[in-house]
Amino acid sequence: MRETLHIRLPDFNQASPDQASAAGPEDVVVAYAITSTEPPVSVLVRRAALAEVLEQASGKIIRLYAPAQDVRLLSAAVPAKQASKAALAVPYALEDQFAEDVETLHFAIASAPDGRGEWPVAVVAAQHMRDWLSPFSARGLVPDALIPETLALPWRHEDGRWTVLAEPGHLTVRTGPTAGFGCLEEDLELFLGLAEGETKQALRILITQGVNVDFTKLERDVELLPGLSHPLEALARHYRAAQSINLLQGPFALRKALAREWQAWKVPAALLAGVFSLAVIGNGLSALTLKSQVARQQAANEARFRALFPSEQRIVNLRVQAEQQFAALQGGARGASVLALMDAFAGGLRAAPTLQVDGMQYREGALFLSLSGSDLSALDQLKSHFSGGHGGAKLEVQSANSGENGVQIRIRLTPA
Repeated sequence: MRETLHIRLPDFNQASPDQASAAGPEDVVVAYAITSTEPPVSVLVRRAALAEVLEQASGKIIRLYAPAQDVRLLSAAVPAKQASKAALAVPYALEDQFAEDVETLHFAIASAPDGRGEWPVAVVAAQHMRDWLSPFSARGLVPDALIPETLALPWRHEDGRWTVLAEPGHLTVRTGPTAGFGCLEEDLELFLGLAEGETKQALRILITQGVNVDFTKLERDVELLPGLSHPLEALARHYRAAQSINLLQGPFALRKALAREWQAWKVPAALLAGVFSLAVIGNGLSALTLKSQVARQQAANEARFRALFPSEQRIVNLRVQAEQQFAALQGGARGASVLALMDAFAGGLRAAPTLQVDGMQYREGALFLSLSGSDLSALDQLKSHFSGGHGGAKLEVQSANSGENGVQIRIRLTPA
């Protein structure tokens, strides 16, 4: 089993002395732990600058925990049964609950509605997401999950106890499957009263070192569980993916580098499969009895052909035209092989692994690609890879636009 690297992300709103003295995000001192089992049996928490921690991240599952006070947990009643459609409607269903413009916020939803038919939602400032993820993107690292600390605390349906994580000066409270809050130590009773209503809830309190609070004065059914060395120990031990919301959604849904490379190869591979299918159909058509399947295959092949060669929209003889184009793509005195260009671009993606391929076309001996990413540093990495004719191709940046949802890039690759 792969090891898991757990990192507790900093709260940029309430800078600690470690954060105040840091020159940049990678210099911030964070708590981290490396575990080898799932769920972990032993969690040894250490502290180090984030840059030092990231040097140990290669090959590990990366799990990040966002400060409870930075993530607001809500629910939205939207008439959608699919998560993808609910995600589009949720920001506008909840916009009246925020003083900020919803365009500055990031909304992540649960994989399914709750028992009332509403969608659980986690809301965080989009700038916080960029600040947290930028050190990982800069190093080509892809976290597997970014979880609100509240939803990493244990939740047991059978007893209904609210779980409290107590650390010096601050408490995090999970009040339901996808609900909870964070507050200062002195505000606990006030926040509990607001969340409870008329019935006082039973509490399960996980107590870390340095906490000097008499929780028996809360006048509630309290189960005390002391002995934790650090809050991250509780988060790493009790996180369950099925009982949480992963914040890595929408513009922050980071894909694996392998998936990106396959995305780059997908259209050429489909064309090769189509050409092969055409040859089979041409040689053995008289032996086929399932004519409807042949017709569907033919239509699919034509769609693939037009997508890759937009200048060849009129198809008279698909097999002949595909063979002609494929022969040209294989290389000759006048042009480069699309496969060679794709191979070159795959190397570029390895140099800039945070980029995602959104679209691709091959025409006039060049490969045109539409890309997206979290910031322009990835484009600099790509340009550096192809600089001076290196990388097997020449790179021309046709456009690069940066916005709240990241960057949109259009490039052209030609033979080196």
